[in-house]
Amino acid sequence: MAEAAPPADDPRVLWSEDVLRFRDTDANGHANNAVFAAFCESGRVQFFATHVTPILPPDTFFVIARFVIDYRAELHFPGSVRTATWLGRVGRTSLTFRHRVLSGARLAGEAESVCVLLARASRRPAPLGAAAEAARQLVIPDA
Repeated sequence: MAEAAPPADDPRVLWSEDVLRFRDTDANGHANNAVFAAFCESGRVQFFATHVTPILPPDTFFVIARFVIDYRAELHFPGSVRTATWLGRVGRTSLTFRHRVLSGARLAGEAESVCVLLARASRRPAPLGAAAEAARQLVIPDA
């Protein structure tokens, strides 16, 4: 991943904030790897609610088809993180998100998630329809 980050003030980037809890730490004293996934989920869910869900075709929903994390630095309790979430690509039935987890100014992790739209009745991929064009306006390529 290791691509340049989009500008912090880009309105296409959704920023979410989370607090590190003691229970987030593992036997090594740093935030468990699954916690990074939860930070990305927070951003993705907010992004969907804000930009995508209101314009989806009826009786459809998203599932994660791919999720990859590159860990860059440890996170420790107590602390907080800010996660940047943006669209990197829009496909026929999928959206590719990019995520950056920051602790202060330090990059703690980068991730990519691919979400596929499914039709509720068939449980098969469904075209994004009008949501695709709206989503394309939010893409930040190669950021």
